[in-house]
Amino acid sequence: MSGLFGSLSLAARALDAQRAGLAVTGNNIANLNTEGYVRRSIQLAEGQPGAGGVDVIGTRARRDLMLDARVRQEIPAESRERAIAGALGIVEAALGKEGESLDARLVKFFDSFSALAQDATSTVARDGVVQQGRLLAQSFNDIASRLDDARRSADAQIRGGVSELNRLATQIAQLNQAINATNGGDNEGLRDQEAEALKAMSSLADITVLQRGDGGVDVTLGEGRAIVMGANVYGLQAIDTPPNGLAAIHMGGTNITAEIGRGQLAGWVDVRDTLVPGYASQLDAIAFEVAGEVNVLHQAGTDMLGGSGNNFFAPLGGLAGAARAIAIDAGVEANPQLIAASQSGAPGDNQAARAIAALRDARVVGGTATLADSWAQIVYRVGSDSQTAQALQKSRQMVVDQVGLLRDQVSGVSLDEEAALMMRFQRAYEANARYFSAVDNMLATLMHIVGAA
Repeated sequence: MSGLFGSLSLAARALDAQRAGLAVTGNNIANLNTEGYVRRSIQLAEGQPGAGGVDVIGTRARRDLMLDARVRQEIPAESRERAIAGALGIVEAALGKEGESLDARLVKFFDSFSALAQDATSTVARDGVVQQGRLLAQSFNDIASRLDDARRSADAQIRGGVSELNRLATQIAQLNQAINATNGGDNEGLRDQEAEALKAMSSLADITVLQRGDGGVDVTLGEGRAIVMGANVYGLQAIDTPPNGLAAIHMGGTNITAEIGRGQLAGWVDVRDTLVPGYASQLDAIAFEVAGEVNVLHQAGTDMLGGSGNNFFAPLGGLAGAARAIAIDAGVEANPQLIAASQSGAPGDNQAARAIAALRDARVVGGTATLADSWAQIVYRVGSDSQTAQALQKSRQMVVDQVGLLRDQVSGVSLDEEAALMMRFQRAYEANARYFSAVDNMLATLMHIVGAA
């Protein structure tokens, strides 16, 4: 009797074990498309000596901490280039199409002086010069403004990234607290969430993750500055800095902007503080040369009223900000007769207008490049920087994908593997059910015999 009852107990435990295996397999299949889910496997062990059978020890997540860390190490470099490529795509659009932007305005401006040289007394030609001068200045102003907008946009991205980092840090700290509260129990779901938060954080900045004994993590960034320690968060601040109010990234009162070398934050900082200011500086140089060269020749000429020494463009205070400040002289704009087309003031003299028109092909920028060439260099530089960032992003994305594939081979859910496991557990359950039924029938027969006796 005790042997049959023991067999029934053994079969019941075996049925529970196979049912638990089916449940784990079903949960894996259900979470096939759940972002960050790590495949679970059931842990079975032979029963205690004398009892036999099988016992369920628990479930284990097929987590590979080394591969998880490798993914986090590769993501920041890819994210930095992706941020740069995205920002420079906007800058490329801001510069306009070839032949329809500043290059076209320069051509039309100098062509207007060529037309004036054909008839230095023509009111229509003088109005045309004023109009083209105004449009050229406005083109410089607009492009400078759009470049400034690009910097402001990158600055807004930096501020948003700081807020997102703080949010993720708070989430990780809360998950640390929840994991610790499980006291070593089933916390794999919480650890899945934490892994996803760490992945998102590594996209923003280059972080270092240290595993805690309770299953949680500590996180540092920059030069080893802790942002999460257990359940504690040490947040970042975006602090306005003079003279333009752009944000610097601070932690604990220290400016750590320069310490963030990878991730989207680093890309946005590079765009805001290095790349776009470089383009703007080149644009300022062209505007400064245009205003200076035209004014020199214009001052040496004579207008229709017999005067000389007048500027065509309003004098600029310096190279910095020239593109934003350039404007046609108010007097010339109000009275086109003040345009100096003549060199000597003699009837038919058009030398000043011809000299200004000739600036279109003169190598006035550094003595080596024309104004149009200098503009083309800006366009080329932006395009080259953008394409370089895109190429690097694709290359590094391939590395991220390869490491992610290795991780998924260990941690990801495979439908084929789960289907095979499901059949194994199903067949084992059916076999144990038959064994249980056979023992139950034997026990019933025995009870009937005993009862009849």
